[in-house]
Amino acid sequence: MADGERYLARDWTYGEARLGWATQARSSLWARCRCGREAVVDPSSWLAQGLSRQILQDLETRLRCVCGARRARLEIRGLAEAPGGGAGGIHVFR
Repeated sequence: MADGERYLARDWTYGEARLGWATQARSSLWARCRCGREAVVDPSSWLAQGLSRQILQDLETRLRCVCGARRARLEIRGLAEAPGGGAGGIHVFR
């Protein structure tokens, strides 16, 4: 701001996961739809848009599932938490 104060469009709550955290070693970004489908999400397009500090919850409406859902829950998982197979069907929309 002109008077030197910081202005944030959203109040950041301590502990909310941010997109940039999914790029850390041994971490991956996953989406889970209400239909039960899970898929790994490639965050590179969002990172290229400069959204690394964006809270994951704010990006959930940018996902589409093959079941027709226009939202999926995002979470960061370690490599050991990834399912063995059958994942897919959730895509980054924008």
